[in-house]
Amino acid sequence: MARNDVNPVAAQGFQQAATVYEQARPSYPDEVIDFIKSLHEKPDVIIDLGAGTGKLTRLLAPLGAREIIAIEPVEAMRENLKTIPIITKIVDGTAEHIPFEDNSIDMIISAQAFHWFANHQALAEFNRVLKSNGLLVLLWNIDDSSKKEWAKNISEYIDSFRPNKTPRYKEMVWKEAFNNQNYFSPLQHKEFPNTRRITRDLALNRILSTSFVAALPPEQQKKLIDDVKKRLENYDEIRDMKEFDMEYRTDVYWSSPLKSSST
Repeated sequence: MARNDVNPVAAQGFQQAATVYEQARPSYPDEVIDFIKSLHEKPDVIIDLGAGTGKLTRLLAPLGAREIIAIEPVEAMRENLKTIPIITKIVDGTAEHIPFEDNSIDMIISAQAFHWFANHQALAEFNRVLKSNGLLVLLWNIDDSSKKEWAKNISEYIDSFRPNKTPRYKEMVWKEAFNNQNYFSPLQHKEFPNTRRITRDLALNRILSTSFVAALPPEQQKKLIDDVKKRLENYDEIRDMKEFDMEYRTDVYWSSPLKSSST
């Protein structure tokens, strides 16, 4: 995918990993959807920005919106969105170029994505399309299992394959986009537990759904997964377990647009 406003690691990795992404990435707790619903009284038009395969999009019906628009620049991801009936429109687009009129959107939600386009140009575009009483909501599911030795060991091994400067949520560099800007109010934050029971195969697919892992050559991917399997066998805690709990947490951030008096 040759688009200047899409990170090349994300473009290549997610194009190749759309199927395992849909299979292996965790969903979101009901409590998160209820909380988002509480932030805005019945939004009419919602954009799910960087919608991916629709892990969050398919859960948005309780918000009661008349339109749910999914914007996703990766073609393979968009194919999955076609199977979600509550989506009213699927758009091939990016955060910096949202093809909707000024003051036309009630809520922009972005799950697992904002760190890829955390810049003032994107915030300016969000501010443009959101209504004055609109809302920006950012979500991430984060692996919270690092206190377990085996999980920490594997996470550090996988991170060793990450190219320098590949954006990641947990490094919090994305928050710098909210510094020295007059597009949005200060971020507010709330977190929710999100424990998921998964199989060993699902855990391996979760690794393969990581952007920079998915972008590796097939032989290097195979070596990585073989090494992870060996590492799992080194820990008595999970050696013979076919299923185990992955402790995620869901981080939710929200902010309101700062509109000029002339808007």
